Amino acid sequence: MKKLKVFCLIAVAIGLTASGDLFAQSSPLTGKNVIKYNLTATAIGHYAIQYERVINPKQSFAIGFGISPNVSLPFKQTLMDAFGDNADAKSAIESTKFTKFTITPEYRFYLGKKEAPGGFYIAPFARYTNMKLTQAYKFTDSDDSKHTANVTGKFNGVGAGVVFGAQWLLGKKENIVLDFWFAGPFAGVMKATFEGVDDQFIKDPATLENDIEGFDLPLWTVDATVTNVNGKGKVDANLKGPFYGFRTLGLSIGYRF
Repeated sequence: MKKLKVFCLIAVAIGLTASGDLFAQSSPLTGKNVIKYNLTATAIGHYAIQYERVINPKQSFAIGFGISPNVSLPFKQTLMDAFGDNADAKSAIESTKFTKFTITPEYRFYLGKKEAPGGFYIAPFARYTNMKLTQAYKFTDSDDSKHTANVTGKFNGVGAGVVFGAQWLLGKKENIVLDFWFAGPFAGVMKATFEGVDDQFIKDPATLENDIEGFDLPLWTVDATVTNVNGKGKVDANLKGPFYGFRTLGLSIGYRF
């Protein structure tokens, strides 16, 4: 009888040990969380971090936050090459400053032999963009007088796409993370509002309205209103249309915990 009790106790102890190991394998462990910093975005004045959480052995959810504080237009030189022969356009491009904030959630599917968060992945993602802009908008009135309207603008856009990349876990504990993505097309819709105030009276508001609305923006609608209030010119414009982009050749470094 005693031998039977001892055998039962041993069996229970072995069972608890085994179940403890199984629980440890299936319970949340360190290593399912990754925090990363985008190295390549820093080159264009955009500072971005991403948090990734492993959901199961082959999938994870990530969300990124980015900000570009008071920076010049991206691809400024390209715009100057295209419009720099127009003095007013050149002035507008050079004076433009913007602050951009982005939120980018994504869901990753890891396709390699390794478990998440390592290996090749495909990730559908969404992106919300909010941007505030300031600009000195120069124009010539019908009497050849020179005007400058101090313009502020707001953009809000929502889009979606898919990104392809690979992530490596480095070090003995595999807690140093390198995340490289090489292709990520996306598209969406954006709305923008602009408001400008000119210290001078605008003699020909209708012509300026037509000039603004006649600016060639494929697939965009532009609605402008130019008025005079208390002897000062006022310019308002609403824009709506598609936007698209490409997340390509990006590199982030992070820590897994």
